[in-house]
Amino acid sequence: MAATFTLDDVRKHNSKDDVWMVIHNKVYNVTTYLEDHPGGSIILREVAGTDATEQFVEIGHSVEATDILKELYVGDLAEEEHAEEVEIFRPTYEKVAMEAAVKVEKATVSKVKKSVRRTIAMSSVIASVGAVGLAKGWWTGPEWALAAVTTAQKPINQLADFIRSKFAQNGSSSKLFWWGVGIATVVELSLTTAATTWALSKFEAQREFTHFPRSRPAKKERKVAILKIPTNSTSGPAVKPPVKVMDPADWRKFKLVRKVLVSPNVYHLVFALPHPTDVLGLPTGQHVALRALIDGKSVSRSYTPVSNNSDLGRVELLIKVYDQGLMTKHLERMEIGDQIEMRGPKGAMQYVPNSYAKEIGMIAGGTGITPMYQLIRAICEDESDKTKISLLYANNTEADILLREELDGFVKAFPEKLSVQYVLGQADENWTGLRGFVTADMIKDFLPPAADTTKMLLCGPPPMVAAMSKNLVSLGFTAPGTLSKATDQVFLF
Repeated sequence: MAATFTLDDVRKHNSKDDVWMVIHNKVYNVTTYLEDHPGGSIILREVAGTDATEQFVEIGHSVEATDILKELYVGDLAEEEHAEEVEIFRPTYEKVAMEAAVKVEKATVSKVKKSVRRTIAMSSVIASVGAVGLAKGWWTGPEWALAAVTTAQKPINQLADFIRSKFAQNGSSSKLFWWGVGIATVVELSLTTAATTWALSKFEAQREFTHFPRSRPAKKERKVAILKIPTNSTSGPAVKPPVKVMDPADWRKFKLVRKVLVSPNVYHLVFALPHPTDVLGLPTGQHVALRALIDGKSVSRSYTPVSNNSDLGRVELLIKVYDQGLMTKHLERMEIGDQIEMRGPKGAMQYVPNSYAKEIGMIAGGTGITPMYQLIRAICEDESDKTKISLLYANNTEADILLREELDGFVKAFPEKLSVQYVLGQADENWTGLRGFVTADMIKDFLPPAADTTKMLLCGPPPMVAAMSKNLVSLGFTAPGTLSKATDQVFLF
């Protein structure tokens, strides 16, 4: 029978060389593991003698972390002192749908007015002069069109003199009257046609969104210019550099300013930073922790933003709502103006452009795409970064693919940097891409081979990550560590 300890018992073990802690109501003696911890011994000593469940969940650990905990286990926390469980997030292959890209084309008011005036003037004059000229025999055959157009380019007073001279040469006053009626009729019809065309353009309805393609190419215009600080007082008012607002130790509140339902269970959330020129201060590849009081207990979860430090004044998250997810359900219920606590950065990934690796292979499943997308965006938008990326992205169905339009856009804009292969477990007959589970052969065909200059990144459901780790080892990669380190050849988010 396992030994039982109270919190008072655990608190006694909080010295430099005697570190105990509670994780999920179980007691562990981590003293022998201090020097082996990839994040350094100081992290463990900071939570010595306490319930470290929340910090353990926030940081995130690979599936093998439980094996080490088993070796360090010394007993259970007394039942009367059990804390509420902290929510543990595990991505699954639940079906999601993409937000359709709607193509809307609108002409500016000035362009519409200019087009209408040109149509009215040219159609009226050409039709009038052409009709009268043909009837009166002023010209025949194709000559009438050239003459009519030439005439239409004359000032209106010259045009009137021209028509009167023709009538004086070819007809009586009665005939002049009837030709006047004919000209007026032609002019009226031309004006009516032009006005109707203009009116219809103003009331044109958008086509139903499913008629348009699901993706659009990325555009360089989306890049955000970097603020430059003037070097002297004569160059204008000084511009303050962006302020980093995130702190790894202190929880800070951020307001929800935008909430878009991109599918029945996936939300794009935008939180405002204190000032429009502030930046999150999140290193590429790392994540933030969110905390909220839910049903009377503190719940925290870690998420990788899809925005980066070039997005001033905001942090953007793509979250998937789960039926049993305390935090995701809370985020779903949030209204515009509500606040949530955040802190960070978190995570072991430390990406440095052109230094981390020459080639990066990525294998993602479901919502595991978010940390991959953060890296992809940073690399593609940095012209000086020559790193090449290859991605295998696995989902159940085509509708499950998240961030597809953004990924396809980057592939089209930066083919020399990025390649993406989608793998579907339940593809229909129209699917032309890869099918089934990600296999060692797929990795061999589409991702870079094992080398000193190659890194492989994994993120997805634990069973998938475990299977991919084995596949990579069979292809010559070094097996990932129990706890991920930035230097690992195979890194687990």
